[in-house]
Amino acid sequence: MTFGHAALLNLLLTFSWRFPVLAFLAGLFSATALPPWSFPIGVFGFSVLFLLIYRTKTIKKGVLIVWVFSFGYHLFGLQWISNALLIDSEQFAWLMPFSLMGIPALLAIIPSLIIPILCKILLPPFWFPILASTLWTLSEYLRGHLFTGFPWNLPAYMLTFSDSILQTASLVGVYGLSWLLMLFTAGSTLLFTRELWNLPFYRVFMTLLVLVPLALWFYGTNRLNKNPTGLNSNYIIRLVQGNIPQKEKWAPQFRLRNIEKYIALSKIEDAQHSQKSISKKPNLVIWPETAIPALIANDDKLRNWIGHFLKRDMHLITGAPSLSKTNTNQPLNSVFVLTAEGHITHRYDKAHLVPFGEYVPFRGWLPFPKLVTKFPDFKAGPGLTSIKLPTVGYISPLVCFEIIFPGNVMMADPSKRPNLLINLTNDAWFGKSAGPHQHLQHARLRAIEEGIPLIRVANTGISATFDPLGRKLSEIALGEAGYVDQNLIKPLGSKTLYTKIGDSIYLLITALILFVTVLGKLFFNSRSFKIY
Repeated sequence: MTFGHAALLNLLLTFSWRFPVLAFLAGLFSATALPPWSFPIGVFGFSVLFLLIYRTKTIKKGVLIVWVFSFGYHLFGLQWISNALLIDSEQFAWLMPFSLMGIPALLAIIPSLIIPILCKILLPPFWFPILASTLWTLSEYLRGHLFTGFPWNLPAYMLTFSDSILQTASLVGVYGLSWLLMLFTAGSTLLFTRELWNLPFYRVFMTLLVLVPLALWFYGTNRLNKNPTGLNSNYIIRLVQGNIPQKEKWAPQFRLRNIEKYIALSKIEDAQHSQKSISKKPNLVIWPETAIPALIANDDKLRNWIGHFLKRDMHLITGAPSLSKTNTNQPLNSVFVLTAEGHITHRYDKAHLVPFGEYVPFRGWLPFPKLVTKFPDFKAGPGLTSIKLPTVGYISPLVCFEIIFPGNVMMADPSKRPNLLINLTNDAWFGKSAGPHQHLQHARLRAIEEGIPLIRVANTGISATFDPLGRKLSEIALGEAGYVDQNLIKPLGSKTLYTKIGDSIYLLITALILFVTVLGKLFFNSRSFKIY
C-alpha cells in the first residue's frame, strides 16, 4: 500500500459522518451483484462494510452502520416489490413509501442487532473475518426463518453467474455457500492490516483465502462434467406461458378469453417453439398459478371443456383457486391435475402463503389491505405433498414463493421422494422488473441443493426448465406469450449431501465458531493489530 493509498483510506474513514454515507453506498453497490445485474465486483461492497465495522469502536455506531448498509442493500435489491402496488394504484398507491422504504428498513433490523457485536468484542485479526462472516450469515438465516420467513437475496445468489461455483450448494446449501462468500469478502479487509504484511502466516492466510473460490470452481466444474443431463425422449412436457396482464387476469369479461388462450397454446402441434429434437405431442401440459380464474373443483362443465383438448393419457397440471371444505367462504391457492375426461386426480393446496398478498398477518392490529382483493384472506393448506404421475413418478408441486425456502421444497417421506420439482407462479404483479429474474434464480438453487430437476411455469415469465445441477435447458422470456416442449429430465441417481443432512453442516460450523469465540475471550484481551 502506497502512502497516497493509506492517506485516501484515512480520509474516508476518519470523519464519522462519512461512515454511514459510505456504508449506504456500499450496500447499494453490493446489491448490483444480485440477479439480474450479476456484477461480480459488487460482492466487495461487503468488504467495505466489514472494514467500517472493524474501525468502529462503539455498539451504537456499529448499529447505525450495519442498518444503513442493509437498508441500501435491500432498497436496491427489492425496489421491484413496489410494482405490485401499481396494478390497482387508486387503492394501493398510498402504500408505496412503506413498500419502497419500509420493507428495507425492517429487514435491516436483524443484522443491525447482531453484527455490531464485532465493534466491542476483542479479537485477533485473523479471527475477525471468520466471526464477521458467521454473524452476517446467521442474521440471514434468522431472516429466512423468523415469523413467516423471507430468505430472499441471500449472498449466495450473487454467485448465480457461475454454474460451477453454485454446485457447492449441493453440499452445504445456500446458507453454507453464503458463509463461504462472506468469509472471502470479510477476509479481504486484512489487506489493509499493515502490521501483518511481513508475517509469514499472513501470506498463508491470504493464499488460502484466494484458494476458496478456486476450490469451489474446480469442485463444481468436475461435478458438472461427471453428471451430464439425462433425458427421457419418450415423454414430453409442455410449459405454457399465457402472459395475461394482472389487470385482466380476474376481470369477469376476460376470464373465458384467458382460458381459451391457454388452451390454444396447449393444442399447437408444430415444434416451432420447441427443442429441435422434439416433434411429438406432449404427454403433460403445465399451466401457471391460478391460470384458471374459476372454481374448477365445483364446475364439471368447465373442467370437461378444458379437458377436451387433452388426448387420451395426457394430463394437465394447472393452478386455480378453490374453497376450504370446512369454511366455504375461505379460499385456497391450489394446484390441480386434470385428465382428458375432466376428472381431478390430484390436488395440492398452497401451504406457505405470501403475507399481505394472500393474507394480512395480525389483521386486528395492522390496517393494511392485501393485494389479492378478489377474495378474503386465503387459507394455508396442510403442507407439502408428493403427487404420482405415470412415467414421471412423484412430483413436488410448489406455488409461487414456496420455492425460495431452502430444505423445504418436498415432503419428508423418503418413499415419496420426487423426481421433479414443479413451481407454478404468477409474477405478473412485478412487471418487467428484477423480481422475476431473482425468483427464477432462487428456484434454480433448489434444484442444485436437492439434485432434482425443476420445471417452472409463470404467467408472464420467466418459465424455464433446469436439470438437477441447475443447468438451464429451456426458457420462455419475460413478458412473452408462448410455450416450450421439454423432454422429461431425469434426477440424479443418488441424494445430495444437502438432501441427506440439510443445513446441519452450516449450523454446526456456526455453533463451533461462536463457541470458539467465547472460549477465545479467555486468551485474547485486546486487538493486537489495527487497520490503517
